[in-house]
Amino acid sequence: MNVRESDGWVTFHPGLVRNIAPQVSTSDDRVSESQVLAALAKRLKRDVEQLAAPGEESADRRRYPVRVDSHGHAGRFVEAEAVQAVDASFTVACPGRDVHGSVSTWFGGGSASLACGVNPHVKESWIQEAYRLTCGPLSL
Repeated sequence: MNVRESDGWVTFHPGLVRNIAPQVSTSDDRVSESQVLAALAKRLKRDVEQLAAPGEESADRRRYPVRVDSHGHAGRFVEAEAVQAVDASFTVACPGRDVHGSVSTWFGGGSASLACGVNPHVKESWIQEAYRLTCGPLSL
């Protein structure tokens, strides 16, 4: 968003860059989606409620307007939000045979305020991507 010195408080309307559709697939329905998510949450040291589950409204993350004070600065600015995506394969030893599967989900989040022309000096790839998408190549 282009901001003038006189703009003061401005409202950003986040757009979706990519949608991560939570899903669980298994070779045998003896292993449920809830079991898979519970095991993954334990491995990630998270509460299962923090993981986006298949079919939940949270799978298509809601984006709310963000209102920030430009503090009299002019230029092109971006507000970015991110989640941690997880793609995993697994094997569960069940009586009589092993069950194989995969899970895709996301959790948590982060946000960043960036000004075009000002190198954010961070290593997080999502922040660099947000900068490139809005401002162009990152100058190092």
